[in-house]
Amino acid sequence: MKYFAGTLLYLVLSVSAFAQQAVLGHTYSDPFIADPGQAQIFDELNRLFKTDLEQAAKLAYEQANKLLASEKHAENPALAGQMLSNAAIADAALGRYQQAAHTFEQALTLIEAEYKVFSPNLINALLASGITSIELKKMQDAENKFRWAQHIQHRQGGVFNINQTEVNDWLTRLHLLQNQLAAADLVQRFGLRIAESNFALGSDSLNDARLKAAAYFSERASQVPFGKAENYLLSRDYIFRQSVVLYKSAIASVESTHGHNDPRLIEPLRSFAKTRIRQGTSTRAAIPLLERVLGIITKQSTVDPLDHIRAWLELGDIYIISGDKQARTAYAAAWVLLENLPDETEARNSLFTEPKLLYPNKLAPLLLERRPVATGPDEDEFYADISYVVSEAGKVEKIEVHDKNVPHSQVKILKNLLMGSRFRPRLIAGEPEEFLKHHRQTFLLLAQSQEPSSADDNPQEAESTVPTEAAPPDDIATRQVE
Repeated sequence: MKYFAGTLLYLVLSVSAFAQQAVLGHTYSDPFIADPGQAQIFDELNRLFKTDLEQAAKLAYEQANKLLASEKHAENPALAGQMLSNAAIADAALGRYQQAAHTFEQALTLIEAEYKVFSPNLINALLASGITSIELKKMQDAENKFRWAQHIQHRQGGVFNINQTEVNDWLTRLHLLQNQLAAADLVQRFGLRIAESNFALGSDSLNDARLKAAAYFSERASQVPFGKAENYLLSRDYIFRQSVVLYKSAIASVESTHGHNDPRLIEPLRSFAKTRIRQGTSTRAAIPLLERVLGIITKQSTVDPLDHIRAWLELGDIYIISGDKQARTAYAAAWVLLENLPDETEARNSLFTEPKLLYPNKLAPLLLERRPVATGPDEDEFYADISYVVSEAGKVEKIEVHDKNVPHSQVKILKNLLMGSRFRPRLIAGEPEEFLKHHRQTFLLLAQSQEPSSADDNPQEAESTVPTEAAPPDDIATRQVE
């Protein structure tokens, strides 16, 4: 069983690079009409799309111009449209979006002239054109193209035509890019209904669709701040609940069909555990999921040593995050397995030489509402240089500030954040050790707030509010957004 592990939200963040590859999936590889001469040209184009996009664009434009000037063009205008669409795809894959958009319009006009407005022959050009419009920030045009393609597919196979999955995913990305979150969620729920209408209950295909939707809602929910939402359907809690229900149903289905120790369960269990950690209020619920992963791996007739090591590491990490003392045992087991691998030194150094931040995911720049008094009007770097000790239990201790140009109130926020963080500790000979880390924390000044603060905070007061011991991560997570 294989399912889409990368989430749609990630693709939104890197949509340009993704789009340049995505358009290549919509080339016309064969002519609409049986023509040996044209078939040879399409074969050469297919080869060039894999090896030389510039030459592919050149050949496609040359052939399109020849077709437009030929006598057969009046009878078969769509053939030139195919060539122009392929030329536009090459342009888009090379980042020439304006030229591609213009050429796509010509291509669609020619294909539509021969095959009419709801022809399936339009779909490749429509999808590639829609993707290109996203890159040009022409969002309404992109939606129109995707909806047009979807309407054609509905006419072909009904409202729940399984072939519209890609269109659905692009509509989701489009809505997310415009911060139309409710619309994006609605499209994903519709995608799940499509799968449920086409695949048998308990089938791997339906499980894949549920896991894909679960991963989407998990990522979506993790971007929603803690707190009460005006619309419960857009709240963090509700969206996470959707993800959890989908994970549970998909995992139960795999167990029913393939057994409780089938390796198909490993990745869904890992993803479900990640969702529990993201929730913040259910961190400890991830422990039995990752313990199951380890158990399934060890029960296989052939055990992949790298996957075995990964399972112990993941278990050790969740023990650290949840404050469980079994972390030391889990890391020691991973260390022993690493020692038995050939050329293990580099892998061991990358995993254990320095502490690895586990929670939150990263120490992102903190925000300043006002320019600090200690900085000049032209200064654009705001920072605090600190050091701290990561303990054997992965907690932060002994925070010291060495230099800063931000107020003490901001340092207090930074200290609270660090006290609530968790690290995989440094290991020496399989045993955790304290580690002194140095870190420059950067701060970003909000664009609309350039005036300096009238007064700095009292350093003694700020120091007095720093907790001496971090609260449990389940509690921390109710205040700190991942």
